[in-house]
Amino acid sequence: MAKKKRSSNYPEPQRLSYPKYEESLTWLSMLLDAYIIADKAIHASVAAELKKGRRLACAKGCSTCCSTHVTIPVYPLELAGIYWYAMEGLEGEAFHAIQGQLARFESGQGCPFLVNGGCGIHPMRPLACRHFNVFDTPCAEGEDPFYTRRRDVLSPDEKGKDKALMAMLPYHGITERAEKREMMKKGWIHTTVKNLQEIEWVKLAQRMGVR
Repeated sequence: MAKKKRSSNYPEPQRLSYPKYEESLTWLSMLLDAYIIADKAIHASVAAELKKGRRLACAKGCSTCCSTHVTIPVYPLELAGIYWYAMEGLEGEAFHAIQGQLARFESGQGCPFLVNGGCGIHPMRPLACRHFNVFDTPCAEGEDPFYTRRRDVLSPDEKGKDKALMAMLPYHGITERAEKREMMKKGWIHTTVKNLQEIEWVKLAQRMGVR
């Protein structure tokens, strides 16, 4: 039986790889593993909606959610990834644009990593951003479709989401399988969350140095 051809418009996610850094930064491999777990679960959920005839409204250049959402949760391991990518993964104009925005950032503004309508740290964007997908109609300026048209917002695969979060637990010294399950059951990892808007991004701008 011939294999069913997959749509090239929505390719399956691939695990990001930074061999040079992953050799010395064990937490980075941990984060990338967690992200591919989440990305695959999200891909399956979106693909299921596309089969129903729906259309993914999110695309490059569509950044309304980046400007309107001011309660984006970021887990400690994700924050480490953002810091690392800003200092080591950015180059040229993107580096200087983001550094400047971080230095000037004030709570309540749009995401400081939004550059020219796109995510300047896309490989390291948090799980909250990865899970937020909108169908059929692009968001209107200032709209949060979670409240205006909830049915058009993807409901995350909770098992896939929890599996990704569980993969982050070793960062906190939680390595035993039974302990991981217990901590997830208690929802402990959610107590470690910070609001992206409340982080002192000026400190990251300072650590990025001069280029």
